[in-house]
This record gives sequence, structure tokens and C-alpha cells, in this order.
Amino acid sequence: MGEGQSMNEKFYSLKKEKQDKMLNGAMQIFALYGYRHASTDEMVRVSGVSKGLWFHYFESKAGLYAFVASYGLKYAMIELSMRTVRQGADYFALRYEVEEGKMRMLDKYPYLPLFLDSIAREDDEEVVEMIKEPREKYAEQLQQLLLQADYAPLKAHDDYLLLIDMLNYTLEALLANGYRSPVFSKERYLTEVQKHIQALKKLIA
Repeated sequence: MGEGQSMNEKFYSLKKEKQDKMLNGAMQIFALYGYRHASTDEMVRVSGVSKGLWFHYFESKAGLYAFVASYGLKYAMIELSMRTVRQGADYFALRYEVEEGKMRMLDKYPYLPLFLDSIAREDDEEVVEMIKEPREKYAEQLQQLLLQADYAPLKAHDDYLLLIDMLNYTLEALLANGYRSPVFSKERYLTEVQKHIQALKKLIA
């Protein structure tokens, strides 16, 4: 814990531009490869920040992952908290709004949406324990937001939970495919999201 506190203090003493370069470099590599296969050498390459500085501010890859994941989750929670949703809002419209919110994150942290999906799947016992609290808080906040929606059209189907899972898996795949393109297009992604949501709505109508 002491390492994390001193690390935070040292890191936040950097200029914001340098902080964001390092955060973005780490988010990109962790998002693309997961904790186990992420290489700090790749983070150095994509961020343009020297390896010496990385190890000055982060004493281990696990500590780096925990810091960046917690930072990303907290940033995403702030974005979620800005959503004003009326009770009984259309579930599909609200689900689309969540994806719109993810796209707003791209301007500052281009790989954060993909990293959030990666964090949810991460299963390395050491780092999962380190990020347990912010990961659970983010999942709970997202759930509470979506629970304000009207589920009546979905609940008319016995397998409505499977339909929600199917939509979640589909959107996760669309996001991953978007990142495989040379340049991620927010507009293209949201268009595909809308198409798939509309297709599901037609199926259950």
C-alpha cells in the first residue's frame, strides 16, 4: 500500500501531458494484450516515454496495471455519473447512450473503452485482487444506471437475460473489431451499435 501511495504522489507530480502519454501507452497495451502478455517495452514504444521513467514511477508491472486500471475505472465512473436518466427510460435507448459515453472517452483516452472490456475479463489473481474495489464499483454503477430502464418489452420473453447477454457480447465484439481498423471511427462504431440494437428490437417485437 505504501508503494501505491508514493507511486501516486510521484506520478501526479509529472506534467499532465506526460501523465497522459504514459496512461494512454499503458491503456493501449493492456487493452490489446491483457495483463499477462502486455509488454512494458511496447508501452515505451507507443508512448515515447523512456523506460527509465516508467520504472521510476512504477516499480512493478502489477503496480502499473492496478494504478492504470483504477484510474480508467474511476474516469469511466465520472462519465457514467453525468448520465441523467428518467425512471422507465427505454432500455435500448439507454444502452445506446452508454456506448455514446464510451465514445466521449476516446478524445482523452483513445483505448479506454477497449481497456474497460479487458478489465472486466481480466483473471490474473494478483491484479484482480488489486483492482477488486474499483472494478466492482464500476460494474455496480453501470448496473444501477441500466436498472432505471423499462425492461417490460424484454421481460415478455422468458430468455430475456440471454438476450441482454447477447447484446453485450455483440457490442463488445463490435468494439474490438473497431480497434482492429487502422483508425478507430466513433461514427462507424455507433452506427453499427444502432443497427444491432434495432435488429434485436425487431426480433423481440
